[in-house]
Parts: sequence; structure tokens; C-alpha cells
Amino acid sequence: MSKLIHIVYLSVSKQELSEKELADFLSVIRAKNKKLQVSGLLLYNEGMFIQVVEGEKKTVQNLFQNVKNDSRHSNIVKLLEEDIAKRSFPDWSMGFKIISNKETENIPGFSDLLKEEISSEPMPGIAEQVVILLNSFRRYI
Repeated sequence: MSKLIHIVYLSVSKQELSEKELADFLSVIRAKNKKLQVSGLLLYNEGMFIQVVEGEKKTVQNLFQNVKNDSRHSNIVKLLEEDIAKRSFPDWSMGFKIISNKETENIPGFSDLLKEEISSEPMPGIAEQVVILLNSFRRYI
């Protein structure tokens, strides 16, 4: 069995996306992820993406490299990369939710994460914030 990992990252879209553009984007991502046996969660808030991708190590690392090379994204910051024993989103080629600032205001640390200037340097305590975030939204998608 191949080693499983997940990568969680933030990125900023170079342009605000309409719901139709997001739906089209998701359709492509889901088909590609299904073929690659990648699963995960994608959250979108006012031009900012927060995504977790999970799967076989080399596949996920290659996918993240492709995101970094994608001109539609800017300010890409890897928040977390670690080995996992099992997938958190095994049935989702890509779960998705548009999140509002109102939805995030009660998640500890999350609103700060969106408001802070994005830096390529790791943020202290980010792993804990990411876990809280993912667990908060997994219930509602």
C-alpha cells in the first residue's frame, strides 16, 4: 500500500469567480481527482481558496506542484503536509463549500487566518487551526 498524505494550502484567485465559474472549475477538478484517486475538501471565501488534498504521496505532491504553477492562483501557501493513516474525505473527489465571513466568525482562529497577510513562512499553531477548520466544515458538506 502506498503512503498516504494530505496537503492543506491557501491560495488567492487572480479574479473573483462566479458560481457558474466555480461549478465548471469543480467539474474539472472532480473528474481529474477521481482519475488520480485524490480526495479532499475545497472552501472558497471571497476569492480565497483553502483546500485539503489527500491521496498517494507522490500524486498529491505532484498535484500541489501543478497548483503552484497555475497562473490562476497567487499567494499560494502550504499550511500543512503530513502523513495520514486514513483519508478524512474518502468519498469525496472534492467536497466544496462557499463560506461566508459570518459562517467563519465562530471558528477559533479562522477569521484571523483569512485577515492576516499571507506569507510563505509557516504560521505558529497553524496545524491546529487547520484541523479545527476541516472538522468544522466536514459536518456541513
